[in-house]
Amino acid sequence: MLAEYLEISGNKQRLKVWYAQRMLADDEAPAVRRALMASMWASVAALRELVERAPLAVREMERREIDTVALNIAAMGRAIEDVGEPDGDQLPARQWRTVLLAFDELAGRDMRELLRLAVTRHESASMAASTSLADALGRIRQIEVLLAVGVCLLALFSVMYFVRRLDRPFAELERLSVALAAGDFGARSSLSGRDEFARTGALLDSMAERLADAQARSQQLQRQLDDLVAERTRSLSHAYETLLGIEARRRQFFAELGHELRTPVTVIRGEAEVALRSRVDPDAQRDALVRIIEATGDLGGRVQDLLDAARGGPLEYALTVRCEPLHAIVGAAVEQMQAVAAHRSLRLVLEASPAGAECLVDVDRERLQQALVIVLDNALRYSSAGGMVAVTLAGDAEHWIVTIDDEGPGMSTVDLEHAFDSHYRGEVGQTLAPQGQGLGLTIARRIIEALEGSIEVRNLCGGGVRVAIALPTAAPGRSK
Repeated sequence: MLAEYLEISGNKQRLKVWYAQRMLADDEAPAVRRALMASMWASVAALRELVERAPLAVREMERREIDTVALNIAAMGRAIEDVGEPDGDQLPARQWRTVLLAFDELAGRDMRELLRLAVTRHESASMAASTSLADALGRIRQIEVLLAVGVCLLALFSVMYFVRRLDRPFAELERLSVALAAGDFGARSSLSGRDEFARTGALLDSMAERLADAQARSQQLQRQLDDLVAERTRSLSHAYETLLGIEARRRQFFAELGHELRTPVTVIRGEAEVALRSRVDPDAQRDALVRIIEATGDLGGRVQDLLDAARGGPLEYALTVRCEPLHAIVGAAVEQMQAVAAHRSLRLVLEASPAGAECLVDVDRERLQQALVIVLDNALRYSSAGGMVAVTLAGDAEHWIVTIDDEGPGMSTVDLEHAFDSHYRGEVGQTLAPQGQGLGLTIARRIIEALEGSIEVRNLCGGGVRVAIALPTAAPGRSK
């Protein structure tokens, strides 16, 4: 109610300012007047609702004052509406006094004094209510503090009692639990009686006995299991290592066979191109077809090796060693690679000493020719077009040596050291033959060493590379 009375008083002052502006500046602004009047009537309505909650002793008096205020507001509204324009019949001073009288008085009562007394009365009532409420809140806080202190003291005494009452059995159960957790299944509790702690201690003692028996059985089973696992682990490790070795040999074998399949295919293609270019020369076509048949035979041998490996056969090269004329084997390899040399615009020549025509060696003819073809293919691959690859056959009473010289770019010192390493490709090899796999010399060395021979690679002084293959002379008295 205090707030509503203050709102009415303030709006009356605002309405008086509005009227002064109208009289002095001829500023109508009817919307402002209507808003202020509506606000004052809303405050009157609020006061009439609030007075119904006032004490009975003052309710009737408050109603009369609210009705007086309402009459004053209505009189103000009528006075403002009845006042004419400043240039009407009445003088402006008289108009001003008439309206101010409606603002401040009603039936001889000073409305300003009435509003002031109402505000003062409700301020006093509000202050009294606030003081009473503050006193009540103070008493409540004191009671809350006393209750909190009492609860804390009760909780403290309760905790002290229960801690003193429960500390020993809890400590004993904790000691027993820690011992059991650490694996000491011989520990026992010292609790006695018929309460829950004693029964819990008895259960833990029984559990400890069963755990001790189970631990003994478990240790025995663990020892037996460790022995069995160790034995099986050794067996599995050996089997695994064996499988790894077999798998490594299988991969190497298939990689080498894949490499070897390329040479017969290259020979067949070169001979076919020669045959196509020699349509008018039946002899050249016949020779080319013969060499194609020989290369097809080599290709069939490699395919048979693949089929044997696929059926689970041995992963090594089978050798059939016989006493063979070395000159014929070298000549066959050179003849087989002539088409490849012609295709690459190179000359392939065979030079042999007079004694070389009768040299005999204990070899597998097919495998030795295979190794020679691999070395010749490398020599032709890395030689520049228009150059020459020379094959020389010479020897003595103990060894026959086949040398293959090319006119390629040569090899670095590092490449020479790793020339026979599987899958090793030097810088020159990667540049001139990027599709290679680095298996050719590895296969050739394996074949030569299986025939109890040796192979080496070195650079020539004038450029190029020399591959020298040494094979032991056949035992005396043996012939082809």
